[in-house]
Amino acid sequence: MKTRYFHWSLLLLAIATVLGSCSDWLDVKPESEEREKDLFTSYQGFKDALAGCYSTMAGTDLYGERLTMTDIEDLACLWAEPKQTSRPEDYYFYHHMYTAPESEAAIKAIYGGLFNVVAQANKILEHVNNGAITDPDARNVMEGEALALRAWCQFDVLRLFGQVPQNAKNSIKLPYSMQADIHSLATYYGFDDYVKLLRADLSRADSLLKISDPILKYSVSSLNEEGSDPVAFEDDYMTYRQFRLNYFAVKGLEARLALYIGDRATAYKEAMGVINAKVNGEPFMSLSGTADLGKNNNGTIVSYGTLPHECVFALSNRKLADYAFTTLGGGTRVDENSMLYITTDMLNKQLYNGRNTTSDNRYLYVWNRSSVNYSNITRPTLTKYYYNTSDYSDASSYHTLLTKIQIMPMLRMSELYLIAIESTDDLAEANSLYKTYMASHNVNITDNFTSLQAVKDELEYEYTREFYGEGQAFYAYKRMGVQWMLLGGGMSEADYELPLPNTEFDPNATTDSSTK
Repeated sequence: MKTRYFHWSLLLLAIATVLGSCSDWLDVKPESEEREKDLFTSYQGFKDALAGCYSTMAGTDLYGERLTMTDIEDLACLWAEPKQTSRPEDYYFYHHMYTAPESEAAIKAIYGGLFNVVAQANKILEHVNNGAITDPDARNVMEGEALALRAWCQFDVLRLFGQVPQNAKNSIKLPYSMQADIHSLATYYGFDDYVKLLRADLSRADSLLKISDPILKYSVSSLNEEGSDPVAFEDDYMTYRQFRLNYFAVKGLEARLALYIGDRATAYKEAMGVINAKVNGEPFMSLSGTADLGKNNNGTIVSYGTLPHECVFALSNRKLADYAFTTLGGGTRVDENSMLYITTDMLNKQLYNGRNTTSDNRYLYVWNRSSVNYSNITRPTLTKYYYNTSDYSDASSYHTLLTKIQIMPMLRMSELYLIAIESTDDLAEANSLYKTYMASHNVNITDNFTSLQAVKDELEYEYTREFYGEGQAFYAYKRMGVQWMLLGGGMSEADYELPLPNTEFDPNATTDSSTK
């Protein structure tokens, strides 16, 4: 029987093939109406167009780097202070100086990239019911994913550029784009109306995918053509659902959005819905910390820091290894001028201060605590996207390596557990869920939280520890109203609100939303 790791390599090869076919879509110019018309005359054209959305998301301007490893983590001050001379963009974001030329260029790239995906999704939605997709299930999945993509990217516009979600002094309007026509200016909405549009898109995506998404009928391993019960469809687009905004990913995004706006009841309901979901009588997905982080049967360290087997939604980035190692290191040597790293005090006295460091598999296997600079001073580096070729000497290990170096986690089961822990009103349930969550990190919790406030206080640390290099800490700090970040300095309301690009129409220009 073929190994699990072999099938994961096939999964990534298939995804790469699909993404490689999207170049025609990415080349389509808005004024090229004939090419656009041709693209959407076949189901294959729709698949190529949607693959283009995911490919754009995986680029370095978005979730391939800026919104996972660098800019967004600089905003949360998760790295040691970057060098102004060699990494000015990181330096200015670290200090929340948004008017520096490097900051303005990065903000423009992020904002433009998010709305590029939105525009592509809107094109799909404009044509999806034109009759070219004859299979109703395929059409439902196509439309559902496009709606979810539109909401995903514009939710991050809200989290980056919008006002703080609780007790905001500033009122910021943002564009919500629902049209593919570049000549039409998107309408700008205040916070509450913007959220209504996000929820409407997600609700519609939810209802479409609930009817037709194969992930509700087949196990993840089957859809990934793994194990003893692989499933193959004539339409290969219905497989490998973890690399698409599938039904459970949409439910998870609904939970993330609800928690962000303070709707704890909905956040709890949606998160627990995914946690408790069963497919053919078996759990949809489980926490994978102990499976993905640790040692194999031969005693060799196996650190899949992206936790691929608990990714409800992930992106495939074939070029990740080309730059992740030089950006974050992970090996034995740290170049402080070019790399992002942390100090031993940040790791031991702040991030894991008073916590279990003898068995926590994140502390042991997600950080290289032996990395040193050129003066032989220890500088821990994140190994989440790093690999050592000496650990992958046989064919099975090499196929596993292909999995590790291409996955960008977008939504993991760990986050859904943290959402449920934070949003439950039952202290006993919060303690039970937290023990299950920490057990996945090989930590046995014996003491209980004594209040829900104590739970929330600890989760500020957990969002930081769990999602290092995945771009979630800044958003958690923003919705929690954290005034002094765990590894950084004080934060004002304006520090949490990136300004719109200076080339963008800004209806907020007359409001008091200045930045440093």
